[in-house]
Amino acid sequence: MALSSHVVRELRDILDAFGALRGGQTAVLASVVHTQGSTYRRPGARLLVLPDDEMIGLIGGGCLEGDLLEHAVRIRASGAPTLVHYDATAEDDVIWGLGLGCAGVVDVLLEPVSQAQPGPLSALGAWRDNRETGALATGLVEPLLGHHWALHPDGRLDGAPDDELRVALAECLESGRGRQIQAAGGRVSIEIARPPLRLVIFGAGPDALPVARLALGLGWEVELCDPRPAYAQPERYPGARVHCVPADEAIARVGIRRDTYTLVMTHHYLHDRALLADLLPSATPYIGLLGPRQRADDLVAELREDGATLTEEQLERLHGPAGIDLGGEGPDAIALSLVAEIQAVAEGRPGGWLRARKGPIHDPLLS
Repeated sequence: MALSSHVVRELRDILDAFGALRGGQTAVLASVVHTQGSTYRRPGARLLVLPDDEMIGLIGGGCLEGDLLEHAVRIRASGAPTLVHYDATAEDDVIWGLGLGCAGVVDVLLEPVSQAQPGPLSALGAWRDNRETGALATGLVEPLLGHHWALHPDGRLDGAPDDELRVALAECLESGRGRQIQAAGGRVSIEIARPPLRLVIFGAGPDALPVARLALGLGWEVELCDPRPAYAQPERYPGARVHCVPADEAIARVGIRRDTYTLVMTHHYLHDRALLADLLPSATPYIGLLGPRQRADDLVAELREDGATLTEEQLERLHGPAGIDLGGEGPDAIALSLVAEIQAVAEGRPGGWLRARKGPIHDPLLS
């Protein structure tokens, strides 16, 4: 199951902007609640329109935002949520419609939010802060348009869902996939909100800088471990957590969970071997190892000679050499290759050409 969220940086920015609202100020939250066919974003994408009409987030790649802003102005005045339906499947949409040309359908819920009435941002913010996964349901038709129900990871329920919706929330949280259902007397959208991808980089040398920068730009949580005080300096990695720790203590310091993706780039053979010995049996879904294939093979062979029993499943998680074959050179291009591979693994994608993909760009939604 993919742990990466497509909305992590966006949600962080929205929550930060929402948190800066003063008492009495009202913003408008726009959320994609349904899509069909080819669309720029998927359910769970959000945009926040602030009181001065500044927009935080992106839903339509720029082609819907102007229209959403006009709706937001009206919703701030009325205080009532609205569901806006965009249909670009008509042949004359390019000429007579919004001119999207992507042949898709998008439903966007717009609702007023304030500190007194945060709407779904309360649950989404709590799950993000606690690195938890929750299920959020949203009513799409009157009289429950804009009503929210939430199933928290500890089993708590908000919004008093009926039995049918309670079961659906639990099923979606268990499967990790949202869907639309008929419940509570109407159409309801259920989305799964996941925490940001967590990346731990072992090695804080100069080549780790662009990796951390790209990962942070995607909204990931980044931690770095290095025993060298000259490199393990937090000011070199703003936004990341930096640990100055011996290689053989690094994993115990940061903790490795099933939501932790790891990159081994110490450029020190013995340090890499010690790290692999602990990472391979750990729960991490991805171990990226810098260096040529022969170096990775030698490290694995030495671990086996030392008595380690390595399973096929463990070795499948080891990517050595790490990265996607993009063909670039230099630290920035290598960082792009590494981060792209982690993104693909997290989303369960092969990392190839989109034009070679059979079917739509996005996985079909359950209904």
